[in-house]
Amino acid sequence: MSIDDCYHSVIKKLTDEDKIIPTSQKLSNLTKNYERVLYVYEILGSLNTFPNVLEVSKSVDLSTKYRNLGNKHYQQRDNYTALQYYNLSLLYAPPESEAYSLSIANRSAVLFTLKANKECIKDIELVFRLKFPEKLRNKLNNRKEMCQKHLPLKKVTQKQYENDQFIKFLTPGANNDSRYVCASVKLEVVFSKEMGRHVVAKEDIKVGEILAQEEPYFVLLLKSQYLLCCSYCLSRDLNLIPCHSCCFALFCSEQCKKKAWVDYHGVECSLMATLIHMEFTKLEWLGLRTVIRARNDHTDWKSLFQTIKKAEENADTEFRGHVKIDGKWIYDSKYYTSIHMLASNVEKRSVSDIFQKSVTAAVFLKLLEKTNFLKGDNEDNDEIIKCVAGMLLHHIMTSPTNMHGISSIKQNSMGNYVDDTSIASASYAFHSLINHSCAPNVVRFNKLGTGQMTLFALRPIKKGMQIFDNYGSHHAMENFTSRQSSLKFQYKFTCLCEACVNKWPMYFNLQPARRLPPHINSKKSLLRLNNIENLQKGDVKTACKLFEPLCDFAGLLEPYCPCLELADCQETLKQCLQIFGGLIPYFVDVEWSVIPEST
Repeated sequence: MSIDDCYHSVIKKLTDEDKIIPTSQKLSNLTKNYERVLYVYEILGSLNTFPNVLEVSKSVDLSTKYRNLGNKHYQQRDNYTALQYYNLSLLYAPPESEAYSLSIANRSAVLFTLKANKECIKDIELVFRLKFPEKLRNKLNNRKEMCQKHLPLKKVTQKQYENDQFIKFLTPGANNDSRYVCASVKLEVVFSKEMGRHVVAKEDIKVGEILAQEEPYFVLLLKSQYLLCCSYCLSRDLNLIPCHSCCFALFCSEQCKKKAWVDYHGVECSLMATLIHMEFTKLEWLGLRTVIRARNDHTDWKSLFQTIKKAEENADTEFRGHVKIDGKWIYDSKYYTSIHMLASNVEKRSVSDIFQKSVTAAVFLKLLEKTNFLKGDNEDNDEIIKCVAGMLLHHIMTSPTNMHGISSIKQNSMGNYVDDTSIASASYAFHSLINHSCAPNVVRFNKLGTGQMTLFALRPIKKGMQIFDNYGSHHAMENFTSRQSSLKFQYKFTCLCEACVNKWPMYFNLQPARRLPPHINSKKSLLRLNNIENLQKGDVKTACKLFEPLCDFAGLLEPYCPCLELADCQETLKQCLQIFGGLIPYFVDVEWSVIPEST
């Protein structure tokens, strides 16, 4: 049963019993989030609609099944698919079993084929520390010796030279603000009744400047990436190791494995099968993990209660979301206070929307009761339940308007890097303060294998101008009516950006700029077809060569906005940033079920 099935089942039963109207009326009269959740919790209990907790255990048979599928794809030279199946086999292998070591031994063969020599050696050395069939020793030793012969010499390679070249493009040129610690001193956060908290420029900013680099409160890896990334840090490590208990989390190191356990996985581990099977959205799961992480950031429930109390006392001051460190007010995603005080827009939500989100919160609360999470030492258990219930609903409401996706560009079957691939979602306190425009003047991007979010100036920004991000509705890709509708639905506002007010056309209706001066017109050569094709092939040399001239070109084209040349220039700049951040090679995602087929 999915969470949507659960919700619709509740609605049907309330409808059959003619209780929709009185339920809505009572819910609308409740003013506190915990009251809403506990009221809905009682309804779900009375209607017997709470889900059962699923159990999926380690299994030698299932590990063998997935290892055999990996062998099949390896024989077909489908290496990345084979790699995923071997990782899946490793997830299901009981610790200290022969199946565990065989999964790693077979994975080393794929790594050898991919010429990942260092990683292949690491897997082989791990196998030798485990229980494994002795007959494999000679084969593994031979493979290890061949890898050692091909390890790169310690010298500056062309690839390293290119990496050094573009690292400078991703390094902030200005110092960070002492208060908003991830942001440039060229930015400031201000408040207005119409705009809420938002970010403006304290001085002129050129295209290409790095305006913020922010680490998230945590990351939530998407299911499609479970077999490819570290669940904790997002590293695309080739030597992933599994959680010792569940069949759903891989980590790049014992350190990340331990950190995840302390931060949230120790609570989520036994619930993973249920959470995946019920198809909670990433936004709902972000709400759950925020609550778990917030509690585990504190020594006990009492200290969390105190943090929330202090945070809410500052709600209507300039220090909203701040913490005082060594006598200075700091706004930083690593502190729960900054995440807790992000806007939930509860006052703009309909009763039906609040009810649906309360159903999700009530189900989460029920699942948490199956763990030790809600237990305290000296705290009143009712206070803990009230706090968790309220936090769950609060963060389920803050997630849709404040959390950010992490993505990269993946190679398609034709060899071009043009397919956007979602990897994870995360909580960023500062980036969440930036308002939307359908013609933004900044763009966000991530370095592949990390959760760090970097903010890059896409258009010239004059002193006093507001910084505008794009929430997914861009004038070049979506018409006015559709943008207004989607933004109103998810973010609860009517967009009044320049593209909406002036009805800017979509990309295929954009016209070339008229009467460009010769010194600007000559720069159109930057956008010639062979440059675009090279960037689509992921060519680092082309990206390094074009980046700074494209930044200059974008600045010169700003007075002619909107025009076709500027749109193409901005998209080409974004392609350069994707190359700098890291690209994903072509492969087919492995489809797998939470509850595996019987073997």
